[in-house]
Parts: sequence; C-alpha cells; structure tokens
Amino acid sequence: MRRAATIGFLVMAMAAGAGTTVSAAEFPADVKTFLANREQCDHFRGEEAYDEARGAEINKALDKYCKGTDAALKKLKAKYRKGPPDVVKALAALEDTVE
Repeated sequence: MRRAATIGFLVMAMAAGAGTTVSAAEFPADVKTFLANREQCDHFRGEEAYDEARGAEINKALDKYCKGTDAALKKLKAKYRKGPPDVVKALAALEDTVE
C-alpha cells in the first residue's frame, strides 16, 4: 500500500512550494483532527502483521483511525474547497480511498 504524506511533510512541501512558512497549527480544528487520525491510519496501513497478536492490534487501529476516513476527507474537501489555500493543498495531497 502507498503511504500518504505526514502532516509535517505536507507543511514543509507547502511551505517550499509557496515560498512561505506554513504551520499546521493554524489549520482549522476539524482539519487538524482529521490529519492526525489520517496519519495514524496511514501508519498502521503500512505495518506488517508478523503474528496473530500484531495482526489483531493492527486491525483494531485500522478500525479506529481509518473507518470513515474516505467520507470525512470528501466532506472536508467540499467544506474547504475555496480556502484557506494551505488547507486545500494539504487535503488534496491525500489519497481519496483508503478504506
């Protein structure tokens, strides 16, 4: 599976492209919460289930952090489609389908 960019990477990439400093701390609360959960989702999507216990742990985390993420991303993209530009870029950089 392809891992999506982390919040830190997104912020650095946006800052480099825009020639300005962009802080994820300035994102709206709903976007910050989504990005933090999505980062955890992407982390566990890349984990290997090397035994049954680890597989159960990964599945539990995937349910917690990934369930509903596709719909939530779509909703946030619609809500912030006209800005702020750094939020639009951060959301656009994510995969639309991870469930």
